[in-house]
Order: sequence, then structure tokens, then C-alpha cells
Amino acid sequence: MSIKKNYLYNLIYQVLVMILPLITVPYVSRVLLPQGVGTYAYTASVVSYFSFLGILGIDTYGNKLIAMSRDNKRKMSQNFFSLYFLQLMLTTASLIGYLITAIFFIQQDRSIALIQTISLLGTVFDCSWFFFGIELFKKIVTRNIIIKLLSLVAIFILVKQPSDLPVYTVIMCLSIFLSALIMWFYLKGRIMIVRVSFRRIMSHLKPSIIYFIPGIALQVYFVLNKTMIGIVANNSEVGIFDYADKIRMMALSVVTSLGTVMLPRMAHTFAVGQIEKAKDYLLKSLDFSTLLAIPLMFGVAGIAEEFIPWYMGDHFLKSIVVLIILAPTIVLMAWSGVFGTQYLLPLGKMKAYTASVYAGAIVNFGVNLMLIKSFGSIGASFGTLAAEVAVTLVQVYFVRELIPFRRIVPKTIYYLIAGFVMFLLIRMTGSVMGASILTTGVQVALGCIVYFVIIVTIESMKRDGMVYHEFGKVVQKYKNR
Repeated sequence: MSIKKNYLYNLIYQVLVMILPLITVPYVSRVLLPQGVGTYAYTASVVSYFSFLGILGIDTYGNKLIAMSRDNKRKMSQNFFSLYFLQLMLTTASLIGYLITAIFFIQQDRSIALIQTISLLGTVFDCSWFFFGIELFKKIVTRNIIIKLLSLVAIFILVKQPSDLPVYTVIMCLSIFLSALIMWFYLKGRIMIVRVSFRRIMSHLKPSIIYFIPGIALQVYFVLNKTMIGIVANNSEVGIFDYADKIRMMALSVVTSLGTVMLPRMAHTFAVGQIEKAKDYLLKSLDFSTLLAIPLMFGVAGIAEEFIPWYMGDHFLKSIVVLIILAPTIVLMAWSGVFGTQYLLPLGKMKAYTASVYAGAIVNFGVNLMLIKSFGSIGASFGTLAAEVAVTLVQVYFVRELIPFRRIVPKTIYYLIAGFVMFLLIRMTGSVMGASILTTGVQVALGCIVYFVIIVTIESMKRDGMVYHEFGKVVQKYKNR
């Protein structure tokens, strides 16, 4: 299947994962309030550690291994069963560990924490890494459309007041569990039943741990924020940060979808020795990611002040500042997604990748430690921003010999100019119209039109030679150094 089709399917998949829950945000935020939203986010952050320990890097490693062996059905089947049996052992142990933690160590939110066990069961049955490896994104999209729509309907019907937090938690956890379980029906015909020895199963442990190690750092600065806010501040601050972060991740999913699609393709391309083709993929991917990420960054920051009040309600006004601080991470994560997911991981450059994510984790933990106690969710957002800067800088250092940045800088400047003009017009529109759903619609439409008109105009001027004569001399001089 072509990269374009896979990107489209995975884009739909990523957006559905973010958008469908976000459709419920205006409703849930007003029903459960920051306290309820924060309690769910906090307990979900705790269970995610055990889910992460259970999967032990198998999701990323399995994706790559299946992609590399997909031309040999028997070998691919052996890889699948041996990997899944390893996952089954690890996730079962993780499930037992979580139940002990929830029963004996969680006091205040124990009932919600126990319900979260359902989502951990989803990790036990998760085999989505197989379908990512064979680049079969259509099945995953279909699954998520059905499950997410059903959960959406259930929330509106069953969640009516703050005391319905347990019901909301059951719905959200069941959607995760059923999404994992249903994928087993799609395996028929794609793999063959083969015997795998215990030795073969355990042979995957070491490489899985290698992929797991950088994941520890990723877990720190993706999830630890919410855990630390809940411990150091309170659950209301967790809710404020969590919902701002959801909006950021929804915007980011438009860009990171490409990384998920490109990982198996890059792994396969490098495996068959097509190095120049892989480099061409990398440059095109970086340019495309930058083209999308810059307007998303300026757009999210530009609409925040008018969007949050009508969308989430007055209890979440602090999320405006949090979202604006988090906005630049969209570009940073788009770049690190290309450098890390599409180059370092497919080539097995785990030391470099690990160094980058650990740099981010250390920075994030340090900034959080200094700022969360005094500034709560705002302090955590600065920690996230600092972490992404660290990750990107370290990865740029490791890929500096491969990627000709001089070819990328000129286009990036054009995108930044277009994005900044778009941002100014969005802010002017918001100031005049005020906070409303109509304002957000106008801002989004205006921003898209202005950004792409400017880009098309600049490209047209470049072809005619006008850019280089008018203001491109500096850029051309930089390129010719």
C-alpha cells in the first residue's frame, strides 16, 4: 500500500483517537469539573506506567521486526507468536503488580484506580504492532471508528453528574480493551500457526528491552507531568493541564501520523539496502512535517484565548496559558519524530535515540520539580517545552551529517513567515469577535487560507526568480556557503 494512503489512514486513526474524546470535552468538563477530570487523568497516568512495563518496548520493536520479515509469511508468523507470548507473560505480571498497588497503596482514588484495570487488560491483548508492521492501517481505522463512536454515545447517555466519574472511567477503559480485543479477528489468513520454543520467545527479551529503555524517558515527560501535578499540586490542576495537552496532541497527531507510517517503510527500505531512497524519504518527510507543524503551532496559540472559554467552560480558563506555552512543542515534536522515529529507530541507532529522550526526561523532571509546586499546570507546561527543546537539539546533533540542513532552512523561513502572518490575523479576528464557536470557525478558516496562500505565492515567486531578487539573496548566500 502506498505511503500516501497509509498516511491518510493513520492520520484518520490518530485524529480519531484524539478528536472523538475531545467531542465530549465541552460536556464532560462541565459535568465532572476539573476535579473529576483530574482524578481520571491522574489514575490513568498511574496505570500507564504498568501498561508501559508490560509492553516492554514490544510495540516499537514488534512493528520493526514484522516489517522486516513481512515478505516471508512463516518467519513473520514465528516472530508474531514469539513476540506475543513474551508480551503475554510480561503484561500478566504487570497486571498483578498493578492490582497490588491499587489495593494496598492507593487510598483516595482507589475505586477509580481499580476500574482502570480494564484498560490494562487491553495491553494484554494488544497486537496492533503487527498491523502497523504490515502497514495495514485501514483495519485499525475501522476498529477505532466503531469503538470510539460507541463510547461517545455511551458518555452522553450515561454520564450526567460529578458522581458519574466511575461510569465515565468504565466507558473509557472498555473502549481501550475492546479496541485491542477486536484486532484478533483480523489476524485470520495473515499469519500461520507455528510452534515457537521458549528459547525463541526469550530471544526477543533483550532487543525489546533496548527499545524499552528510551521509552522510560518518554514515559517520564509524557505521563510524569500529570502524576507530579497530582502529587505536588492537586487533581484540578491535573485536569487543567490534561485538557490543554489533549488539544495539543490532537493538533500534533496530524503530523506524527506520518512518523508511524514511515517507521515500517523506512525499516524495510534500509533492510533491503536502498540507502539513497531512504534519505530521499527522510528529506521529503521533514519538509512535509514542517509545512504542517508550523501553522498548527501558530494556530493553536492563536485561537486559545477565544477557544477555551466556550469549549471547556470558565473552570478551565487557566488552560489558555498552558496551551499557549505548549504550542511550540508541536514543531519540536514533528522534527524529533522525523529524526528519531524515521531515522534513528529504523537504523537501530538506539544509543543516540536513548541519549535524546533521556536528555528530555532529565530536563523535564528538573523543571517540573522547580516549578510545579509554585505554578501547578503552568509549571508543568514549561517542563514539557524545555524537554522537547532538549530532545530535538540532541537528535539534530546525531543526524547533522545525514540531513543537509542548508536545503531545509530556506523553506522553514518561508513557513515561519507565513505562520506568523497567519497568527497576527487570527489574533486580530479573535480580539474583534470575542470568544464563541463562530469566532473559532472563522479563525481556523482564515488561518488555513492565509497560510497556504502565502506559501503558494512564495513558491510561485521562487519559480519566477522574484524571491531571490527581492529578499532571497540572504537565503541563497546561506545555501551557497
